[in-house]
Amino acid sequence: MVERNPRTATWRDIAGNVGASFVDAVNACDADRLIDLFVQDAYLNDQLRDFWGKDAISRWIRDEIVGERFCMNVIDARSHFGDLILRAEVGGDFEKTGLPSPLILSFIFSFFDDKIARLLILLNRPDEAEPEIRIGAE
Repeated sequence: MVERNPRTATWRDIAGNVGASFVDAVNACDADRLIDLFVQDAYLNDQLRDFWGKDAISRWIRDEIVGERFCMNVIDARSHFGDLILRAEVGGDFEKTGLPSPLILSFIFSFFDDKIARLLILLNRPDEAEPEIRIGAE
């Protein structure tokens, strides 16, 4: 296997076929193509909400990707211990009140048999941001 220099590799080189297909299908609002990228019993976590299996993920895709015309512009890609991490500036018709601008999300993929087995989607905060600490009511 040829190692690519991360400074010269494009995000598509790093993402591979499945990662690039995910981004292309998201930006095309192609629900069927997106759903086909996941294994039957895949796991997706979007901002601390769990979606287990293709049926739940299919509803999430139709409601929150296609329904809100979600789009993404990849700004960074990394391969990390077999996983793929894409950072992307995202947009769409979803409610943006209280969200940072630009809105940068991390998409962390794990693959099995050339399909997505796990996808975690996390809101990125600036490096200098203080950690969010939640203190329970006493």
